[in-house]
Amino acid sequence: MALPGIWLITMPEAPRGPISAIADALADCPAGVAGVQLRAPAANDRQLVAWGRELRELTRQAGAPFLVNRRADVAAIVEADGVHLPEAGLSAQTIASAWPRFTILGVSRHSRAGLLRASQEGATFAFLSPLFAVPGKGEPIGLEGFEEQIAGVGLPTYALGGIQPEHVGALLRTGAAGVAVRRAIYDAHRPAEVMRQFVDALDKSASREG
Repeated sequence: MALPGIWLITMPEAPRGPISAIADALADCPAGVAGVQLRAPAANDRQLVAWGRELRELTRQAGAPFLVNRRADVAAIVEADGVHLPEAGLSAQTIASAWPRFTILGVSRHSRAGLLRASQEGATFAFLSPLFAVPGKGEPIGLEGFEEQIAGVGLPTYALGGIQPEHVGALLRTGAAGVAVRRAIYDAHRPAEVMRQFVDALDKSASREG
């Protein structure tokens, strides 16, 4: 399965819960452009599986890849395409050997050394964060720092942290595989409109390259 240009990460604490904004964002999104990651660290197992099954159905209809954060067992139960692993979690290699059915193994990283290690361990892609200032997420990398960290790594790497549609073009010029977003969608009054802005920014960048 091809990697998307945009990863949408769930925000369970949102007033309308984790599903509504994702459903709105995917409603008119072209197939293959976006993927979804279920991240809900405070959810119990039953809630996680319930959300996972609902998101799996939404992503199938939208032609979008779907991952579960950290929990390979839940990902298998809900028939996700794979898992997304935290930096202190199990390696992609370990997950691949235990769950060979997964086709996508993402990882979160915060440095070049982490990216290089993930590439050696067989990760499909990485998130590198935080790009911009995000409460509680450490010192931002910035555009120049992001470009320096990913140079020559050889692993598709997405920028995460405070990203808005207007940042997409500059990020892709650094060599980013795409963007990962959360608050930009969940804080929006109309998630579908913000999603269209992200998709338009990807399209404009692609047309310039073409």
